[in-house]
Amino acid sequence: MSDWTAHGLRASTKITKGTKITKANWVFVIFVAFVISVTEREPSAAAAAQENSAVSPREAALIILERANRPFVPYVAVAGKTLTVVAELSAASIQAGRWKGGADVSVRAVGANDEPLATAKGRLEAGTYSVAIPLVVTGPWPARVTIALRAEGERPADDWVKMEPPAGTLVGEPVAYRSGSRVAARPVAGFEFARSERIRAEWPVLAPLDRREVRLLDRSGKPLAVELPLADDPARKALVVDMSLSGIVRGDYLIELTTGSGGTIERRLLAIRIKP
Repeated sequence: MSDWTAHGLRASTKITKGTKITKANWVFVIFVAFVISVTEREPSAAAAAQENSAVSPREAALIILERANRPFVPYVAVAGKTLTVVAELSAASIQAGRWKGGADVSVRAVGANDEPLATAKGRLEAGTYSVAIPLVVTGPWPARVTIALRAEGERPADDWVKMEPPAGTLVGEPVAYRSGSRVAARPVAGFEFARSERIRAEWPVLAPLDRREVRLLDRSGKPLAVELPLADDPARKALVVDMSLSGIVRGDYLIELTTGSGGTIERRLLAIRIKP
C-alpha cells in the first residue's frame, strides 16, 4: 500500500504480487505527485504576495483622496496626545442642500472593544461646510475615532477613522484649510481643491528643529520643479505652507515635509487633488 496526503488530498494505489504497472498507473502517480508539489508550494507563494502587498507611505497618503464621495468626509490629525477631528461636507451633499442649516457634531475616541476613551462636541454652522474639533486622549491609544452628524430634518450620518499610533516625535500630522476670493478659510477633510482656491497646511511642531524642507511631488513620488513657501508660525507653533493653487494643473500631488533634529529625520506626506 502506498499513500500520499497533502492538504486533505489522499490518493491510494494497491500493488500485489503479479500486478502489472500499466501506463495509466504511472500517469496517475505522476499526476498526484504534481498536485502535491504544487499544493505544498502555495503557502510560500501566498506569503510572498502578502509581503509585496504592504502599503508604502506614498500609497497610504493617497488613500485619503478616495473618501470625497461620502455624505461628509472625516479626517483626524494627530499631534502627540491631541487629535484634531475634521468633518467636511462632500460636494454632493453641498449641492443637494444637506445640513444647510448646520448640524451638531459628536466625536468619540474608542478602544478595540468599543470602550469610550474620550469625547467632544462641536457645531457645523450654517454655510460653513466643515468644522474642526480638538480631542485630547489621556489614556490608551484609541483604535478608531467616530464622528456623528445630527440635525433636525436630516438623516443621521456617521463615519469613523481607524487610528494608528503616532509615527513621529518632531512634527504632528497637518491640518489644512481652503479659502477663495469670496470664501473664508475653513478646515479640510476631503483634500480636493479647485485651482481658484488657496491651501494653507499647518504641521504642529512638537520639538526643536534644525532642518525643515518642503517639496511638491507628483502622484508617483517624483519631485516637481515647483517652489513651495515654507514658513514658521511661532504663534501657532507650526510649520506652514500657504499658497495659491492657480498655477498647478489638474491631478494628484503630494506635499512632502522633511524635518530634522540632531540625528532624527522625519518625513510627512500630505496628498491633495486639483480638480478641473
